[in-house]
Amino acid sequence: MGHGFDRRFVLGAGAAMLSAPAFGQGADPVVKTTAGQVRGRQAGGVLVFKGVPYGESTAGANRFMPPKPKAAWDGVRDCLAYGPTAPQMNVPTLRPGQTPGPRLPSPIGGGSPVPEPPVSEDCLVLNVWTPSTSGKRAVLFWMHGGGFSTGSGSSTWYDGTNIARKQDVVIVTINHRLNVLGYCDLSGLGGRFAHSGHVGMLDCVLALQWVRDNIARFGGDPDRVLIHGESGGGRKTSVMMGFTPAVGLFHRAVVQSGSQLRLDSQALAREKAARLLKALEIAPGEVDKLQNVPVADLVRAGARAAAGLGQWRPQVDGDYVPGHPFDPAAPQLSKHVPMMIGTNRTEQSVFLGGDPAMDNLTQEGLTKLAAAWVPPGRADETVALYRRLHPQKSLAELAYMITTDRSYFLDSTIQAARKADQGGAPAYYYAFYRQTPVQGGRYFTPHAMEIPYVFDTLANADRMVGPVTPEDQAFADQVSAAWANFAKTGRPSAPGLPSWPAYNSRTRPTMVLDLRSRIENDPRGAERKLMASFGSQQDRQSELPPPGQTGGDAPG
Repeated sequence: MGHGFDRRFVLGAGAAMLSAPAFGQGADPVVKTTAGQVRGRQAGGVLVFKGVPYGESTAGANRFMPPKPKAAWDGVRDCLAYGPTAPQMNVPTLRPGQTPGPRLPSPIGGGSPVPEPPVSEDCLVLNVWTPSTSGKRAVLFWMHGGGFSTGSGSSTWYDGTNIARKQDVVIVTINHRLNVLGYCDLSGLGGRFAHSGHVGMLDCVLALQWVRDNIARFGGDPDRVLIHGESGGGRKTSVMMGFTPAVGLFHRAVVQSGSQLRLDSQALAREKAARLLKALEIAPGEVDKLQNVPVADLVRAGARAAAGLGQWRPQVDGDYVPGHPFDPAAPQLSKHVPMMIGTNRTEQSVFLGGDPAMDNLTQEGLTKLAAAWVPPGRADETVALYRRLHPQKSLAELAYMITTDRSYFLDSTIQAARKADQGGAPAYYYAFYRQTPVQGGRYFTPHAMEIPYVFDTLANADRMVGPVTPEDQAFADQVSAAWANFAKTGRPSAPGLPSWPAYNSRTRPTMVLDLRSRIENDPRGAERKLMASFGSQQDRQSELPPPGQTGGDAPG
């Protein structure tokens, strides 16, 4: 594609014929990759390879630079434990209308492996779960959540054991650069940093190239690769649909609660970079010094520099990102790629519901909260509509519904409609409604609730889903099958699910995923139309705010 980024490892003659040697029951599997041999482990009825390096360290002279494929090694490398996590800093942020104060335990908590992996700039690693090294199975390639700022592919929620074994697919999860290290646009300060604002996405591309060149030796099919992710992972998936270096590396896509319609303008991205240099007292002409700043100091300064401007994320540069991913239309680059898109019914409850004060929310408090989310003068109208449509709901649940519909839900329906209207590969839309019983059911159907069902990891996510009942396990089997079958065929389906029609912007057929799933046309249609009249929140979040004002941020 003429961008100078290494697109492919060069394989020697006959390399395509290489495969893992046979191994007996109980023997550790060994697979030859393009960089060298890796040893995994048999566990849970599948073969597991953790911490497989796909790129060189991104520290020092490689910081802010496109990733380099992992250099070859001799012998057999043990890949038995999760690899390093990308440097990150959790900066607590309040949602619009929230006030500081004590919070109840978040249902998203937990999921970290024990022991937790170290944090390092040498973080370009991936994990593979496969039923066998023979055969050609569809591949589900997962990009983790945490916005563009935090997270890792090592969460036990993302363990691929059950879905790989039951659905006969290959699972890949990855780590890659985040926050200021992954998305700082220094292109205006030096030619060699021309693509620094996209190196986090280029890491994902390099991992997909690794899949293309190696996954057949793990029993995968490089011509049936599904990319997906939740929250920030959905946003990365959205970006990949319009990311020039990623063309041809994937064949289906699923966006879970992370529809990224717009990205930063270059003016906004460069303002963040200018603030970073100022925070570190580095002159623009000495930008190379950024590669020697201690990583902890750099991440802390990055958090300060982005404050009030939204998180570090990719930018529209006219090259790698020719335009906004899904604004004003779906990207032509991926017109041939079928998509599945959806959200959970009360996404924002996971952020707002930890406040004990929500239990005693008043009508005045609900209106005040709504006013922080909708355009000036529209809060009363919004609350009145929701109270009329949902007279039996508590004020707290109405608050979560209003804020979710304003953010995740509206943007997902815009994205699905634009994909459908493109006239290429179809879009499929879901609404996840399964409620959690944890903490008395106070969170209803929160952000990330669907992940343990997609991965069939309910036992690892009790803080989110509660006790694993036979009914819930059957639902997890169904949801994970739908995702796996979408990876296999480009159409989502599962035993017991109704036939799932493609989305269109006229009747908006939607799979409502619950213990008894069903098809509904335009669910929450009146709410959607009201929110659509306000326009997407991302319309203002992608531009440099006027002097004296702060910008916003896409949720998740």
